[in-house]
Amino acid sequence: MLNRRALLLAGSALVGAAAVAGAALAIRAKWHARPNAAVIDWLKANVLPLASAEPGTSFDDLEQLRPLIGDARIVSLGEATHGTREFFKLKHRMIEYCVSRLGFTMIGFEADYGATLAVNDYVLHGRGNALDVVAGMGFWTWDTEEVVALVEWVRGWNLAHERKVKFYGFDMQSSPASGLHLLAYLERVAPHLAVVCERNIAPLASAYVADDLHLMPTIVREQASSQLATVLDAFTTQRADWISRTSETEWHLARQSAIVLDQFAQINAIENESLSWAKSWRFRDRCMAANVRALLEAEGPDAKALLWAHNGHVQRSPSVFFKVIELASMGSHLHAMFGNEMVVVGFAFNQGSFQAKDETGKLRDHTVPPVPEGFMEAALAATGLPLLALDLANVPPDGPLATWLAGRPLQRSIGAVFQGDHSNYSEAANPRDKYDILLFVDRTSAARANPEMSQPEPGSESQGEPTNLELAGDGAHPNGWRVLTFSRHPFAVAFAEDGTPEAGRAIRLARDDNAPIWGDGVLTQTFPVGGWHRRRLVFSAAMRAEAPRVGTGAQLVVRFLTKSGAAVQVVQSGAPVRSSHWIRHAIAADVPGKAEQIQICLVTTGAAAGWFGDLDLEVKAAEGPVAVSDAEERRPRRKRPPRPWDVPPRSLPVARQLRAGAAPSVRVTS
Repeated sequence: MLNRRALLLAGSALVGAAAVAGAALAIRAKWHARPNAAVIDWLKANVLPLASAEPGTSFDDLEQLRPLIGDARIVSLGEATHGTREFFKLKHRMIEYCVSRLGFTMIGFEADYGATLAVNDYVLHGRGNALDVVAGMGFWTWDTEEVVALVEWVRGWNLAHERKVKFYGFDMQSSPASGLHLLAYLERVAPHLAVVCERNIAPLASAYVADDLHLMPTIVREQASSQLATVLDAFTTQRADWISRTSETEWHLARQSAIVLDQFAQINAIENESLSWAKSWRFRDRCMAANVRALLEAEGPDAKALLWAHNGHVQRSPSVFFKVIELASMGSHLHAMFGNEMVVVGFAFNQGSFQAKDETGKLRDHTVPPVPEGFMEAALAATGLPLLALDLANVPPDGPLATWLAGRPLQRSIGAVFQGDHSNYSEAANPRDKYDILLFVDRTSAARANPEMSQPEPGSESQGEPTNLELAGDGAHPNGWRVLTFSRHPFAVAFAEDGTPEAGRAIRLARDDNAPIWGDGVLTQTFPVGGWHRRRLVFSAAMRAEAPRVGTGAQLVVRFLTKSGAAVQVVQSGAPVRSSHWIRHAIAADVPGKAEQIQICLVTTGAAAGWFGDLDLEVKAAEGPVAVSDAEERRPRRKRPPRPWDVPPRSLPVARQLRAGAAPSVRVTS
């Protein structure tokens, strides 16, 4: 199954579809009518030269765009790739102009709503730092020097001006930050509801398991959906009371977190359907448009928004595939909502470099030559200008340019993934149907990625069988286990000085940095299913935590995987343990017939510290209902003799009792 986020991050309908159907979707006509001399002459006489893409330079050349923007309430800024330095800098410059000269008050990014609240907090109040909050937005596309420079500029503007500029994300492809934001608000206004909600939306608050919600038991998914409906109803019925306890802005932003969680749960469920790529695309863009409208409503009637996204999302017209599959864009929904109150600015380039992931998933710089003749960009390059704006809204309808554009010339459209023939990354369309203004850069360079935080070495992928449940080891972490970090800042693993309830060894999994508050650390091992198909696996551990924030703490996760490592079923132990006292949790799940591997995981969610010990792993006959998770405060202290699975993996013998034909119940324990 394709990863939904990798698909939707493709950034244009073409690339998104190509990620699904492969090269067949990249087949495009190699020949289009070349613009005649009259077209080139008209362009040379009428395009608007721009002096620079550099932010902080004079606005004299941008004043040419003032009549085109007019009194628009929304200016949508696109991009032809997700990784071009000149696009990002030119958009930054446009934002400076629109904020300082035209009174715009809000920046909206194609980024996770919940995570981008930290950016808003920074630009308004200076909490955290620009590098961390930008990295926390969750998409590598924005984790660049250019976006950090924009965020720093907005912070500087807010320090110097009474009219503040807000910074929001309008995407809904990730849930942990929104989940923790919602729970924190509910804890303030309705503590009892927060307790119930923490348990029922636990998967949505975990960076490790949220994307696997559609692989969890039906009851877990239904509880999350029902809980979110209850919470959204409460936002309506308790509005006056909750606003009196907080503020109207806080009420709006917390309610938006609940809406985004519901959107995420719905798009996650689409992964189980046929043609999921097309349905997800439509649903996502519809949600992004609704989120933009909700944020404008929250900011009031005088709010004016600058949107930052790919051309494929901001464009006013839908994209069409196979001549029958129409994918409505965010821009088309916003046009229906706002009409002429929205101005759409597309971006184009002729040649140069950009960031994108290759066919292996590695992020790297790519370079493409000039576009072939017949492309829209080739006609713009023929003007000889390195940087220009084209007023598409006022092209004479009976002139040579309008006639040529009606023939739907090809235009570059590159998203987050790039491989193969560059000319295949194109879309045939009349740009006048898509944009009001087209900004063109002749030669580009790649956006500059910010330095990554160092992460722990993950170690080997799989053991031959369950290993070292007593958590023995003389290195940085227990032998046979590996560390995974789903966070901007790495989680540290250390052996705890204090013992467990059964006088065993405990391990501490924690993150020292509290910004951002979401993100998971995982200690895990993977082993073959062997003869356990359709038997019941029970994984349990004693846990405690230092977790001051609701929704964070220690938990267990079991993932059933195919041979290639793709998950087929995921089970979580419910709400994270936040208590400083030891509590035992257990997960019981029947091993799916198509699973080839089992992954057991000790997880700390959020800015917290979790302790784990006294691990048990039992396999027995699958009889009666499955208790997905249970917990007990007390358990008799006992000291078990050593087991074969407790020794380091290098000296581990072949465990015959794990094979088919084993006794009805097998226990692996510390």
